[in-house]
Amino acid sequence: ASLIAIINRRLPEQVANNMGAPGLVYRTGRFANSTRIVNVETTRDGYPSIVFDYQRDPYDVFDRAKGAPPWNTPARDPRTLVDKSVREIVQQMAIGRFYTRRA
Repeated sequence: ASLIAIINRRLPEQVANNMGAPGLVYRTGRFANSTRIVNVETTRDGYPSIVFDYQRDPYDVFDRAKGAPPWNTPARDPRTLVDKSVREIVQQMAIGRFYTRRA
């Protein structure tokens, strides 16, 4: 529970810092502020698996699996952006191996 709280405090700012062309561009802060960790599960091998979510409407249009051309480019995929941001936060916390996935 404390890992979730720590990451959630830092996640919106980290996502905002990682936003920029050709990916999602920070304009209003709505996407960055909607990102959150919803759960931390343990894999069969004992590693943490961090489950995240974000505001799906309208940002799923950029999702590589759910979106539509020309908006769903690899650079604009919200999952990639949130995953990168979570990884940077966890790396600063010196946590070893872990996984991330969208809820």
